[in-house]
Amino acid sequence: MFLVIPVPFRIIDGKLHAEAQAANGLDRWAEGFETLTVAAPVVPEYMAGDLAGFTWRAVDTIEHRDRVHCQPLPWAYSPSDFAQSWKATRSLMADSIAKAEYLQFAIGGLIGDWAAVAALEAMRQKRRYAIHTDRVEHEVIRQTSSEKSGLRRFKNLGIIVPLMERYHKYVIERCSLGLWHGDDCYRAYSPWCRENHLIHDIHTKSEDLIEPAALEHKLEDILHSDRLRICYIGRLSPMKAPLDWLRAIASARDRGAKLTAVWYGEGSLLADAQAESTRLDLDSIVTFPGFVASRAELLANVRSAHALAFTHITPESPRNLIESLVSGTPILGYYNAYAADLLAADGGGALVPIHDFEALGEVIFELAQDRPRLAEMVRRAAKSGTRFTDAAVFSERVELIKQFAGSLTA
Repeated sequence: MFLVIPVPFRIIDGKLHAEAQAANGLDRWAEGFETLTVAAPVVPEYMAGDLAGFTWRAVDTIEHRDRVHCQPLPWAYSPSDFAQSWKATRSLMADSIAKAEYLQFAIGGLIGDWAAVAALEAMRQKRRYAIHTDRVEHEVIRQTSSEKSGLRRFKNLGIIVPLMERYHKYVIERCSLGLWHGDDCYRAYSPWCRENHLIHDIHTKSEDLIEPAALEHKLEDILHSDRLRICYIGRLSPMKAPLDWLRAIASARDRGAKLTAVWYGEGSLLADAQAESTRLDLDSIVTFPGFVASRAELLANVRSAHALAFTHITPESPRNLIESLVSGTPILGYYNAYAADLLAADGGGALVPIHDFEALGEVIFELAQDRPRLAEMVRRAAKSGTRFTDAAVFSERVELIKQFAGSLTA
């Protein structure tokens, strides 16, 4: 299979590295195909520090490294860099497309999106290909543009958003398989595609599921703990609305809930969030310990929490909600189709209207007061989490690609 992804490579001490979860994905893909060629841009070293929340893993350490071939691509997110590297990069990918039996392209942008360029080349070669994405990028830009200055907002809403939407529609309409991570993506993109499948792009393993003994201990702790423990894991960015998150915590506190809250992560709004925490007199309740590089430590932190509260305001499908359910930790937050789909079968959370942080605060307060109800929610969260392991979801996707994105012409 030839796979083009937006998650970058990085060169450290002369060795090629991939983001840790992406590296796990390469191993899972390699289990399903004889060989895997993966193409991705290489982040310039001076910009690597801006990639908050990344843990890097050397590609030569992955389990199936003998069957995984990496194709570094230019970092070309400015119009001039993209124009200068377009011809050579498309030619490089054209050769890989011609040699591969199966094709999958993970689109996600406009300028510098090599996956979309690869789709254009696959069309030229009259090849079938799969498109995969985990968020509705044009809607993300549309909904976060209110944070921008007047000129930047005009550029985003008047130029970038409509161009990106038309561009993605063009490549999706001509693909032979759409793999949409989460219900928000499925609803946005499935009308453009003739063969659609809702998938979950996750990296949790069976051993990550909360063990029965740990679950029983957690239930006892919930019933007897003096304070409700709330957490969140992820970037402090506009699409996560951390200021709304803080206001929900403050709302629950003001209603009388005894609680503590922790946000694990870094991001552009960290300073704003810290200032808002101080303004709301939450500094004795809320902490920001920063990014946690160890996945095992992060999951342990989520398992120790009584609930994960989230305030996502864009149509995305973040893995942290699944990681929470896997940990037996209920998810409480703003309604979106993705979160609703995760809870549809077995429950394990509660959703409120988007932007209604007071309603979220009310839910948190009610659960702080009604511990038996919260304990039952924990049981349901753990049950919901059993659906999600990387081996299961990647195996399903391998079969779909072999069926719909093979070497036959389009």
